[in-house]
Amino acid sequence: MERADRAAILASIAALALGACERAASEAPGGSSTAGAAAEGGGGGAATGPIAASSGASGASEPGNAGGQGGAGSSSSSGAGGEGGALSWEPVETDWCSAGWIGLDDHTCFHVPETAPRGAPILYVLHGAMAPDSLPVALQAIAAETAEALGVVAVFPRGRPGLCTWDPSVETYSCWPTRRETVDAAAPALLDEWMRAEALMERILGARFGGRYVMGFSNGGYFASYVALEGLVAVDGAGLVGAGRMVIEEPLFSEERPPIYIAVGELELASTIASAENLADVLTQHGWEHELVVHPGRGHEIHGDDFSRAWATWAAAP
Repeated sequence: MERADRAAILASIAALALGACERAASEAPGGSSTAGAAAEGGGGGAATGPIAASSGASGASEPGNAGGQGGAGSSSSSGAGGEGGALSWEPVETDWCSAGWIGLDDHTCFHVPETAPRGAPILYVLHGAMAPDSLPVALQAIAAETAEALGVVAVFPRGRPGLCTWDPSVETYSCWPTRRETVDAAAPALLDEWMRAEALMERILGARFGGRYVMGFSNGGYFASYVALEGLVAVDGAGLVGAGRMVIEEPLFSEERPPIYIAVGELELASTIASAENLADVLTQHGWEHELVVHPGRGHEIHGDDFSRAWATWAAAP
């Protein structure tokens, strides 16, 4: 990154932090978390479009396609934000962050839209299983467009190799834990990294986030289900696209019950659709606010309207 480019990015961040609108994020779903810590595989088809990302087991780095293959632990707020000693930080150069995204570190990107008010919510976006040589260009483009439309700060962390345990051929892929044993072993460290990153972003922007949400596609959706159902970290809403759950440990349900958006395409693998329907059935039995959407004509893919519908689901929850 050229010195001039780095200076421009830092200047933009400073302007957002110091001159952010004082208007409240009135259109954001009511948040309860003060932002400031075993499932089955699903793979599938492909789709392209200006705001669509298809899975593809090998991943992809072309616009319109993002790698993803379905797979699919204590909650607290970060308690940090905008205070402390002198901040020594510069954007990190990494291929993981595509145009419009800033490298917080070598595996975390964030996007701050001009539409974000001071104290905007934070939205975590979780990718699907990604081959070592693939980049999340398409999904980051969708997430950035969503952040601009909703006025939220988006953060895009990277999963870890070795967590795709359902098939030896994907052991080197970047994934999220999606089985009981891998969730218990890996989730605490992953979520601690999220909270540390979130605290740093709050210091960079000079304000605490006004709510925390998580949206996961495919393998990332299965992990998002653990986060929301078990309260592995406090969230105000969760979204699962191309994912669900067949094995659900109901005794581990969190006392907090954030609204959950679940979406699959009608052309998905039958097992993926069944896992989404099963999760929705269990949530219904527990009186848990949720929405299940089966997109006509779609396969294993995520689109911008999934984000907007998820946001509407979260906003509609009491």
